[in-house]
Parts: sequence; structure tokens; C-alpha cells
Amino acid sequence: MNPGELEVLVALARSVAPKTVIEFGVNEGRTAKALLANVKSIERYVGIDVPQGYVTEKIVQRNEVPSAPGRLALDDPRFRLIVARRGSHDLDFDDLPKADFAFIDGDHSDAGVRTDHALAMNRVRRGGMIVYHDYHARGTVDVKEVLEEKFVNGCDLKHVAGTWLAFWKR
Repeated sequence: MNPGELEVLVALARSVAPKTVIEFGVNEGRTAKALLANVKSIERYVGIDVPQGYVTEKIVQRNEVPSAPGRLALDDPRFRLIVARRGSHDLDFDDLPKADFAFIDGDHSDAGVRTDHALAMNRVRRGGMIVYHDYHARGTVDVKEVLEEKFVNGCDLKHVAGTWLAFWKR
């Protein structure tokens, strides 16, 4: 994450006081560790990632595949890690709990963003929030393009100025 974005993410999570959180693309668990430490309402946290050796579609993400997914948060009893061969592409709605907050920072390909968005939309309750990372116009990932299409089709997305974060309050 860029400087200041983790603090913004914590503030967004606190604004909905989530009991259950889902993170798509947990990586080594830095964000999970920070949210679990700073958002006191969290009772359950599910992090999703891919195994070491996975080859991402987006070249820019190939160095981001974690060697030890979730390792920084594994000591917290509220944290549950799901490692699937193709990450969230291998999951169905029923593989995930209903949640109050989702953070999407996994596969940034067109198909990946759409998959994670669909899973989050199905799992995040009304009054909850979905936050997306890597909303930028650098052309290296498909997050902004997919989200702008969702916005045109009625998804009330908001960009957090000065960050690569966008969110949707359900």
C-alpha cells in the first residue's frame, strides 16, 4: 500500500464496525494484522490468497505472490486463511461467510476484479462496505476500468482522493 492508505482503510472499516471481514489477496497478512489490531469490533477475519508458485495474469503482480500467505496474522485466533490453487477463482459464495466489510486487493486482472467483486457483493451485508485497492490509471492493472464500468451501471463507488482506494457502502 501507498503511504497513508492503511490508515484510511482502518478508518473506513471502523465506520461500519464490522464483525466479519473478508480480504481478497491477504498476501503476508500485513493488512489483516493492522485491521485486527485497530478495529475492535472484528470477531472473524477470512483472508484469501494463492499458493507460492502461482503465476498471476498481470505481470506487475508476479512479484507479489506470497511465500507464506497470511503469516503475520496467523497468531490471531480470529483469523482464518484460505489458500486455493487459483485464489478466489476457485471459491463459491458458500465458501465464504456473510461479512460486514471486504477488502479487495488480490488478482487485478479483469476476470479477477469481476470475480472478487461478485463474491463480495454476495457476501457483504447491507450497511457494510467493500473497499478496492489499486484504483489508478497507470494501465498495469484492470481495477479502475472494471470499477468505472460498475459505476456507470449503478454501483455508487467513491474514490478516496490522494489514494489508490475506492469503496462502495452497501
